[in-house]
Amino acid sequence: MASGCKMSLPEPERCGRAEQIRAGASPAEGAASTGPERTREVREDRSASGNARMSRTSSEDARGDREVQAQLRTRGRWPPPEGPRVAIVGSRRPSPYGEAVAEQLGLELARARVVIISGLALGIDAAAHRGALNGGGITVAVMGTGIDLVYPAAHTVLAEAILAGGGALVSQFPDGTAPRRHNFPARNYTMAALSDLVVVVEAAEGSGALITAEAALDLHKEVMAVPGSVFSPLSVGTHALIRDGAGVVQNARDVLAALNLGGEVLDDPLSTPADLGFGLRRERDGILSHLSDVLALNAADIARKLQLPVAEVLGRLTALELDGAVRRHQDGYVRSLRRGKERA
Repeated sequence: MASGCKMSLPEPERCGRAEQIRAGASPAEGAASTGPERTREVREDRSASGNARMSRTSSEDARGDREVQAQLRTRGRWPPPEGPRVAIVGSRRPSPYGEAVAEQLGLELARARVVIISGLALGIDAAAHRGALNGGGITVAVMGTGIDLVYPAAHTVLAEAILAGGGALVSQFPDGTAPRRHNFPARNYTMAALSDLVVVVEAAEGSGALITAEAALDLHKEVMAVPGSVFSPLSVGTHALIRDGAGVVQNARDVLAALNLGGEVLDDPLSTPADLGFGLRRERDGILSHLSDVLALNAADIARKLQLPVAEVLGRLTALELDGAVRRHQDGYVRSLRRGKERA
């Protein structure tokens, strides 16, 4: 095994596994992505090299699988501008924390002229695309359908915004291809092949995002992960990646440093959006009118409804909660029976 590639499969098996993923194999087919044998291999490799980072080992793989790119059907600007490409992937049903992190990472990396690649799916994918667009950057959606069919249909507006922002929709499938379960592992391989680095934000055990991470390793690409709550099942996959050598992402600079684009990595959290705070302007504080007295809505649902960044909505809800205008109920927020004081 090459010394720089952590948690990678033995060379003969690696090539076969990559072909299986491209053909749509599930994580359970072929080599397992986790388990005692693989974990032991990772730990032995880590102790031998002293380097716990999952990374690419071959410069010829630096831009991914050329054959994959040659087979793509595209809409919009393709190829994207020269520069690094980072895939941000994760759960389709993330926590508000995960959605906010993906959106802010996408924004900050896009401002650093990194092309953001994701899969146009619900949850983390959509948040990463939105963040890149909010940062004025370029984002590419790799689809599990034909490029003439946006899935989910609710992301038609997002797909149009990606194209209007100078990005692209790409697919390895013929026009008219409907969403099928076996399409998405192959789509995940393509995301890894088109990227220089993969960041996983919230992934439960068996998540499709882990297929993307495994494909990245097979292609000698670096894998990084965002740590999450130890109480959340959405942290199981990301924490397993970190234990097995993935780089930890606390802020966008961690990713830029891994791409050799940043300076010193500071051990501080992801920066808070500039418009997040407790001083809310009266004319923008329309959240209360969208809340019920009994039916709870979470921050992610409110953000989608109002077309606002999740991080901003979380901040505004916190301010309203401190003001006594809203309270937590079940997994979301409801209006308080006693209204808080009016905000200036």
